[in-house]
Amino acid sequence: MKEPLYLRKNVTIDDVKPADREEGYPLHVPIWYTRIFETIPGIITWFFLFLPFITGFLGYEDIMIIYISFLTLYWTYKSFSFVYGILLGYFRMKRDVSTDWMKRMKKEKLPYESLKYVYILPIVNEGLETLEPAVEAWSKSDVNTKNISVIFALEHRFEEPSRKKAQYLTKKYKKFFREMIVFVHPNDIEGEVQGVKNPNINWSARCFVDMIRLRGEKLEDYLLITCDSDLRPHPKYLSAITYKFLTDSSPYRKFYSTAVHTFNNNIYKVPSLVRIFSSFLTLVMIHEWVLRKKIKETWASYVVSLKTVDEVQYWDPQIPNDDTAFYFNALIRFAGDFAGEEVYIPTYNDAVENQSFVKTHTSLYKQQLRWGWGSIVFPMTFAGLYQNPNIPFWKKLQIALPMFDDRLLFRTTVYLITFGIPILTLIHPAFKYSSVSYTLPQIMSGILTTVVFLNIPIYIVKMKLSPQPKNWNILRKIFDFMETFLITVNLLTFAFIPYLQAWTEMMIGKKPKKHYVTEKIAIKT
Repeated sequence: MKEPLYLRKNVTIDDVKPADREEGYPLHVPIWYTRIFETIPGIITWFFLFLPFITGFLGYEDIMIIYISFLTLYWTYKSFSFVYGILLGYFRMKRDVSTDWMKRMKKEKLPYESLKYVYILPIVNEGLETLEPAVEAWSKSDVNTKNISVIFALEHRFEEPSRKKAQYLTKKYKKFFREMIVFVHPNDIEGEVQGVKNPNINWSARCFVDMIRLRGEKLEDYLLITCDSDLRPHPKYLSAITYKFLTDSSPYRKFYSTAVHTFNNNIYKVPSLVRIFSSFLTLVMIHEWVLRKKIKETWASYVVSLKTVDEVQYWDPQIPNDDTAFYFNALIRFAGDFAGEEVYIPTYNDAVENQSFVKTHTSLYKQQLRWGWGSIVFPMTFAGLYQNPNIPFWKKLQIALPMFDDRLLFRTTVYLITFGIPILTLIHPAFKYSSVSYTLPQIMSGILTTVVFLNIPIYIVKMKLSPQPKNWNILRKIFDFMETFLITVNLLTFAFIPYLQAWTEMMIGKKPKKHYVTEKIAIKT
């Protein structure tokens, strides 16, 4: 057996990356092929951005009108399905939270006592005000917490202050857990991307596997928990996932996640645009788990068998994606046989927050820019499908087609609905005298006004998931409801512009090796 990773002095990128990948791509795939798919997100997005100008200049307004009409109907359909999804998800949450999962496992005589957990807590420069509530919340899980190994995943460049925090937490909470271990991720491994957590958790997971193999333990006896350092789980989160895992017919081909990923830790402290962005992200996650479960990706926090993690060769430290890349990597390696299972037990996370109003919005933009670069999974997945005889053609279509809607077409929808007709009128003045230029906006306005009323059930569910502070007066509550209408502003700014920047950079071959680490800093009052 090789020397454990955590004892080695000279570690290279080959020791910590998948052996059959380079920069996230399978070794057998030609560079020209990957470059084609790296350009597609940017090309498609810019094409739709310029479509009103192109059709206006060429005199093909009818094409634009038909497409905008289609988008309006599409948006209406998506809005009604969105409301249906979040309502159903909310009732499922009430059901799951009221279920005694431990009692259920005992009644069904499931072997839950033999299962162990490893919780990886990545630490960069977070303060104890972020870390301690998270550790405390995991210590209150209703499973036997003596089966939980806590891994403090430190970065070498912040080792001294981070180790002191780990020592404090170990001293205070060790009695609740099986063990609390520190692994320090080196900062001099040439080839690793910076600013995302996957090199850190990749290092710690590999080190832990080396450790338990020396102990003679089995990987399949462990469930690995990966999440951000601010996540605080509901006490029933692990027991619900454990039940799902133990009753699943193929648990090693699944990941398990909450469908209710809230930002309640600080949701009413952050500015309006950040709050509405975070609140709608929670609702979008619920909707997707309810209605689009078959193609749901790993995101932010999930639980997966340590055996599965080892089989897919962990997280790739060379790519700027630690959320969805795991799913697509596993999907390709398991020939399409990998999926998610959700529980409707909430977790509580931090919305983006920084020292001031301006810094908070800057942090949100930088975070979304990093998420935009997460679309590297688009060319990576197509590279994985290249000359892959293990995946049938129909399965390749099932994997590929949803990526266009989710990652490309949706981003330009609000832009075209909002600005498509005005741009046509500006470019082609004669268009404003046509009957279509008069009737189409009226029809669109009527349809979209109907959609606006859906804000009422959306707001009610949002309020149920993130209850308002009790000291709010009626005016503050009214203002909170009015914030719901800011979603359009978000869809045209933070949910669009940084993605456009990332896709454009990927299109022209500009691959940054360093990305922004979302800071966990409270606004100074």
